[in-house]
Amino acid sequence: GRAAIDLAHDMRARARNATTVCVLEISTGKVTVTRGGIAPRVLSDIRDVAARPKVSHATVRITRSRGRAVVDLHGELSKDQRQRLRNVIGTVPLQKLARKS
Repeated sequence: GRAAIDLAHDMRARARNATTVCVLEISTGKVTVTRGGIAPRVLSDIRDVAARPKVSHATVRITRSRGRAVVDLHGELSKDQRQRLRNVIGTVPLQKLARKS
């Protein structure tokens, strides 16, 4: 019944949260980390991509899957910007991608 559906949603949300490295929101070329953390060098490279040409709005979610970073992009990004973001994130080993506390 309803309890099983609620439990399934809760389990899915926890699984998604456990694998999320970080979530970035881009608005008028400015990048904000809204969840998790990312290495400063990688964040700087992402900011370069978002600023030129200026991205009006997008969300970048980086998750961990089978020991690798997976990039999920949504919003107003050109094909070139999408590729550049994947290149920036994909060239960094997963353990070096997350911000060190």
